[in-house]
Amino acid sequence: MVVALIGLLIALVLPHLGRGLQAARRTACASNLRQMQTAFTLYLDDHNGRWFPWREMVPEGTLWYWGLEPRGGGSEGLRPLDRSRARLAPYLGVGTVETCPTFPYDAPYFKRKFTSPSYGYGLNGFMIAGLGMAERTGVLRAHQVQNPSQVVTWADSIQINTWQAPASPSRPMYEEWYWLSTSAPPSFHFRHGRLLNAAFADGRVEALPPDRLDPRLDGRSGFLDPPGEDRHLRTSR
Repeated sequence: MVVALIGLLIALVLPHLGRGLQAARRTACASNLRQMQTAFTLYLDDHNGRWFPWREMVPEGTLWYWGLEPRGGGSEGLRPLDRSRARLAPYLGVGTVETCPTFPYDAPYFKRKFTSPSYGYGLNGFMIAGLGMAERTGVLRAHQVQNPSQVVTWADSIQINTWQAPASPSRPMYEEWYWLSTSAPPSFHFRHGRLLNAAFADGRVEALPPDRLDPRLDGRSGFLDPPGEDRHLRTSR
């Protein structure tokens, strides 16, 4: 009877512990995104509101907005990344914003790009110079963003890769992704109990549900808006 009672108590308590852990991870992720948004705002204030480029070639190598990949780096999965050179590093400090605790970086279906993760978050593609999205709309500075309370800046992000080893069409794998778009493959990751944390241009963070999900892998990669719409990303209307 004692053993049965203990088993019953465990069965009653474990679901609550799981939900509590999930809520704690979602809160930690939301805190990361608030810091990312604050750092982004400070960067824009110091650069006349101009978006930074997603990539720039510098003498030391390739300066991605999330860090420096030194010249002559390693192969896929072993590429070094200096996060101290990330565009937002002077405003965040290295290590102050950790990778989202629910990001599946150690999952067997995860394909690494670098020797270390960046953040597990993506930036609105309309807010990155050089991708063509901002140039196409003519919105190249923060003050041109219309309805900032409706525009997502940062969000939980991931991409399904089927074309780059060790991934293949028969073996899809997740990898880090760095900008948010409405095109396939999906770049949003609803990792918090089928919800996604998103920071808006007005500074708030919300948990949002998907419009639709991709059934592959953990079934949590998907789209925030219906097909043909990008109401959460468009910086102009």
